[in-house]
Amino acid sequence: MDKDLICFDLDNTLISSNKAHVMAFELAFKKNNLKKINAKKIEPLLNGRHAHDIVKMLFPKLRSDAINNVVNDHHHFLRLTAKHARQIGHADKTLRLLRKKYKIALVSNCIHKEINFLLKSANIRRNAFDYIIGKEDVEHSKPYPDEIFKAEHLSHIKAKFMVGDSVYDIMAAKKAKVGAISVLTGLAKIKEILKYKPDFIANDVNELPRMLLR
Repeated sequence: MDKDLICFDLDNTLISSNKAHVMAFELAFKKNNLKKINAKKIEPLLNGRHAHDIVKMLFPKLRSDAINNVVNDHHHFLRLTAKHARQIGHADKTLRLLRKKYKIALVSNCIHKEINFLLKSANIRRNAFDYIIGKEDVEHSKPYPDEIFKAEHLSHIKAKFMVGDSVYDIMAAKKAKVGAISVLTGLAKIKEILKYKPDFIANDVNELPRMLLR
């Protein structure tokens, strides 16, 4: 039986990782002698945004080279803070069930080193995915559709769905002309998600086998 392709976001879709990212940013800010930012101010900015954008929003006067240093330090410190990442429900089991019908691609705005740290800490094996695409694999990451296109290129299959928690995932899905499935485990409010008109909404990824394996 030929399989369809389904693409998954990582952060707040398959794993809860806000604490890991916030702590990594806090350590990076401290190393670069920047003022301390309250975690409650950092966390809302994680809603699908790239690390560079988050640093720019918090420190708008920072030069581009200084921003790059902070982002690189965030990547480095995530090695330590990734231990706080947890899979959402039984996401690993959900992926195993879906692989009966689908090829599975992980498409993340994280770089591969971060993906590896987070998956390991959340007890999700890399071989749960047929393809893993990170930020450095494409010219433009989500909300651009490049990561989905990369998964399609590697698999030689047109993606059927993009699953994610942020509006960036919906935007990427629409641009790639694939179905958008939004999960409500991220920071985006339901009203915000509905504005972007996903094709389906699930409380979390663990509802997908019931939805997609009929």
